[in-house]
Amino acid sequence: MQQKSYMNWQTACCLATLMTLMFVLPLFSPLYLKMMGGEMFGFIGSVPKYVSLLYSAGSFFILILLLFVFDFQILKREVVATKRNVSIVGGVSLIVLLFSLIQLFIYNILFTSENVWTTFSGIFGAILLTNLSLALIVVSISYIIYLSEKRQILALQYESLKVENMQIRYQALKNQVDPHFLFNTMSILDSLVDEDRQRTHEYIQRFSSVYRYILQNKETVTLDEELRFINDYFGLLQVRYGESLQIEMTIDDALKKYSVVPLSLQILMENTVKHNVISLRHPLHITIQTTDDHELVVSNNYQPKPMPSTGAGIGLANLSERYMLKWQKNITIEQTDEVFKVTLPLVFEFSKTT
Repeated sequence: MQQKSYMNWQTACCLATLMTLMFVLPLFSPLYLKMMGGEMFGFIGSVPKYVSLLYSAGSFFILILLLFVFDFQILKREVVATKRNVSIVGGVSLIVLLFSLIQLFIYNILFTSENVWTTFSGIFGAILLTNLSLALIVVSISYIIYLSEKRQILALQYESLKVENMQIRYQALKNQVDPHFLFNTMSILDSLVDEDRQRTHEYIQRFSSVYRYILQNKETVTLDEELRFINDYFGLLQVRYGESLQIEMTIDDALKKYSVVPLSLQILMENTVKHNVISLRHPLHITIQTTDDHELVVSNNYQPKPMPSTGAGIGLANLSERYMLKWQKNITIEQTDEVFKVTLPLVFEFSKTT
């Protein structure tokens, strides 16, 4: 999303109006007139006040507007800072000088019958000094706006790069799951081919259903979708392990619309199967349940293999980073002598419920 620039005609007009009111109105206050002996500075008493007001307000407004528009145009250019500063100083000085000469000419017409050019140094010096003071204020405000916008643009660019980097890392982490799962599945299929044709056919059918889910391009899924997938995935595992692998689910229906990272349960179940002994004498029991704190708890009886599998902890680290990248939420891992448990946060996403 592109940052909208405030260095435009609308901003210049608003600032010129505000500064004109700030500088002109106090000149017509009773306190100021009393301090000046009842006369306006630089004007004679015979001139109507509305003429003085129009002259002061008009000249201030036009000069300030010109200076803001000029400064904004220079500041918006992508040029070297030194060149930009020189352009502003030179341009502002020229504008102030020319405008002061025009003001001197108008002053001669409106406020005095004398030839002001004969008193050039005094009146012109006062006009020029006033205009230079205004120019200094305008340039300062213009630079404040410019630096503020520059900071906002840099902040937006940083956030954009941060989000882009997170998406790239998230996709890379997500892609790590697919080859790993495919390799394990092919290994299991290879072991079944020569054993039981019917079980092999059933395994292939379940594998097709599971892999369709894996190939979907979603950053999040509902808990209900993930549970339906894990039922197929568990059936795929049971083709190999039979009754040695058991699962129990206790899910609050109200939480099925909450979101999880895709393949969360698959990673946890794959991790459990990979690192634990599974046999008829030592069946592996997996429990999946929700809590009142909007969490999903996946636990199993802890019976580690005598020789740890290679790559221990990669799947959990992958899952943890995906949750952090997506929602800035942590998963919780707990282990005792009897139980290994992982707690996943459930996140409510409004768009998934509409």
